[in-house]
Amino acid sequence: MNRTIEFRGKNINGHWAYGNLAVIKEKLDSVGIGTFISNSAGAPFAYQVRPETVGQYTGLSDKNGNKIFEGDIGWDDHNECWGVVVFDEGKFLYEWENISEDLWEIKGDIEIRGNIHDNSELLGEGAAT
Repeated sequence: MNRTIEFRGKNINGHWAYGNLAVIKEKLDSVGIGTFISNSAGAPFAYQVRPETVGQYTGLSDKNGNKIFEGDIGWDDHNECWGVVVFDEGKFLYEWENISEDLWEIKGDIEIRGNIHDNSELLGEGAAT
C-alpha cells in the first residue's frame, strides 16, 4: 500500500501544523534544535512543534472520510466504545479496552472524534491510552 507521508504536531500556541517532519538535533546556522513541521510543498518555513504531540498520518480515512492520524480517538458504533490509533511493530492499530485491531480492517467502522492531546476526556475507564 502506498500512502502519503504526512505528520501533524501542535505548536506552542496550541495550533496544529501539518506536513513534513524534521527533527533537528544540532544547531544549524539560524535553525535551532527542535521538532519542526513544514507544509507538504516544502516551503522554506516550518512551525516548531511540541515533540510529544507529533503523529503520523495513517494513509486511511474514517467512515466519514476524515484523515486518521496516530493519536486520534475514535468511536466505534459496532462495539460502542472509544479507541485510540497507535503505531506499533510497523503497523497502525486501533486499541480499545484490552483489544488491538489492525486499523486497515476496521477503518470503515470508526468515526474520529478527537485526539489524545485535545480530547483526552473522551477516554473513559477501560479505553486505551
